Amino acid sequence: MSKRQPKNDYWQDAPMPRDQLVLFADTLEQRIPEDHPVRMLDEILSQMDWSGWESEYNGSRGQPPIHPSILCKVLLFAMIRRIRSSRRIEYNLRHSIDFMWLASGRNIDHTTLSEFRRQHPEQLKDIYRQMVRLAIHLGVAKLSELCIDGTRVKADANRFKTLTVKRVERLLAHIEEEITEAMRTLDRSDDFDDLFEDGQASDKLPPELRDLKSRQEKLEAALAELQSMDQQRKRKGTDIEKNPAQLPATDPDSRILPNKEGGYAPNYTPMTVTETENGFIVCTDVLVGNVEHTAMMPMLDAIEEDFGETPGTVMGDGAYATGANLESAEARKLELLSPPVQEEKEDNPAKREDLTQPVADEDLDRLPLNSHTKCFDKQAFVYDEETDCFYCPAGKPVVREGVEKIWRAGVTTERTNYRCRECADCPLGKRCRKKPKAKQGRRVTRDGYEPHRRRHNERMKQKDAQERYKRRFHFGETQFAVLKAAQGLRRFLLRGHDGARQEWLWGCTAFNLNKLARLWGGLCAKLNEPAAALVD
Repeated sequence: MSKRQPKNDYWQDAPMPRDQLVLFADTLEQRIPEDHPVRMLDEILSQMDWSGWESEYNGSRGQPPIHPSILCKVLLFAMIRRIRSSRRIEYNLRHSIDFMWLASGRNIDHTTLSEFRRQHPEQLKDIYRQMVRLAIHLGVAKLSELCIDGTRVKADANRFKTLTVKRVERLLAHIEEEITEAMRTLDRSDDFDDLFEDGQASDKLPPELRDLKSRQEKLEAALAELQSMDQQRKRKGTDIEKNPAQLPATDPDSRILPNKEGGYAPNYTPMTVTETENGFIVCTDVLVGNVEHTAMMPMLDAIEEDFGETPGTVMGDGAYATGANLESAEARKLELLSPPVQEEKEDNPAKREDLTQPVADEDLDRLPLNSHTKCFDKQAFVYDEETDCFYCPAGKPVVREGVEKIWRAGVTTERTNYRCRECADCPLGKRCRKKPKAKQGRRVTRDGYEPHRRRHNERMKQKDAQERYKRRFHFGETQFAVLKAAQGLRRFLLRGHDGARQEWLWGCTAFNLNKLARLWGGLCAKLNEPAAALVD
C-alpha cells in the first residue's frame, strides 16, 4: 500500500494547471448557478414578442445576423451590472462567464453593440411597453396611483465651450469673410471647370465652400435659438447683457442648468412616471431645459394610450402644481397631490367683515409680509368677486387695470392687473410699498387659476391626502438613485436630444427588468407555473 508523498511546498497546488488536458470539459450551462440573476433576465426577455425588431432585418441576403433579442439581452444585462461602455461589454463577452452564457459564446464587436444601442428607438419602446404590461398582468404593477418627477443628467459636453449671441455673431462675420474670399477666388478663375479636375460636376460648390456653408447654417440656427432664449430670460427680469443665454457648443441640444451635485453644467432633464405598487417606471422622457411641469399631462396621455388605463391619482412636487396643471387635472377628474401652492396665513387679520374699513392698528403687525420685499404680501389684499377688485389693509379699493399676456413657467398665460389709485399720502405706504412716494399705486395681480389653487390647498389640508402624499418620497425618487448610483447613469454617452432619449430609455428598461427579475422567481413559485404560463 502506497503512502502519501509529503508536500514539499507550503502553498496550495493549482486544482487545474494551465497545461493539463481536461477529459470532461464543463459547459457554459454548468458554470451558471440555477439562481443566477442572468437566468431570470434571459427567461423574462425570451417571453417578449420580437417580431417588430425582426421585421427590420432582410433575411434574403448577407450573412445570418445575430438575433436582436441577444443584443438586447446583453445591453440590458450590462446596464444592470453598471457597464455602459460598448468596449467593456465586448471585453466581458470574451472573459466573463455570465456574459458568455447569455450570448451563447458569441464574440460581438463593440461597434455592433454601439450602433444597435443608437438605433431602433421604436422597437425598444415596444419591448419596454411589453415589460410594463407583463408587470401589470402579473399584478405587481398598478396604474391607479402614480408619481411623476424629473432629475438632471449631464450631457456629453464641455461646460466651458459655450456659445452666446455675441460670440455667434462674431463667428458668422468671420465665416462670411471666408465665403466672400472663396467666391473671389472662383471669380478670378478663367475656366470654372479647372477647379473640378477631380471629375466633380461644375454646378456644385467646392468641398471647402460647402463646409463653410454648412457651418454657417448651423451657426444661424444656434443664433436663432440663443435669441429666443435671451427673450425668455428678459421676460423673467434677467439682465441679458451681464448674464446672456449660453448654448453648449459640443451638444447644442443640452442646456446650462444647475447640477444636482452643485455648480452648473450642460444638462438634460430626464423624466419618469412610476407606479406605487412596486415602483415600476411606466413612462419616461427626456426634456430640454427646466420645463418639468409642462410634461405632466402629455406623459399621462401617453400612459393612457399605451396601456389603456386612466390613472386616478398622480403625485408630484411643488413644481407640478401650476395653474394649467391644476385646471387640466380638474377637467380630467384626476386627483393631483402636491404641496400647497402658497401657504395661507392662519388667522389672517386682512380677512375682515367690512373690507372697506382699515385693519385695526393692533392687527397690522400680524399681516402677512413678502419674504423678499418685506412689504405687505398679496395675502394682505382681499379679493371681492362681486366688485371684481381687491381691498388693501387701509380699506381702499385696488381696481382692475387691465389684462396682459406673460411668460411664466415655460408657458404663456393671461394675468389681470389691479392697481390702487388712492395710495398717495397713505399712512401704511411704508409698509405696503418699497417706494411709497412713487406716482403709481400698489399693484396686485390675479390670473384665472386662483380658484383652482384655492381648491388644491383645501384638498392638501386633509390628513388623508397628506398621509398618501408621503409615499411620493420613496416611489418618486428611488428610481433616480438606482439609475445614477447602481447603473452609473450620471452622464449621457450619446450626444443630441434623440441620443439622450434613447440612452435614458435603455436605462429605464434595465431598471424595470431588474425589478421584475427580483419578483420573477417568487411569482413562479407562488403560482406554481412555468414562466411561459405567466406570460400567457
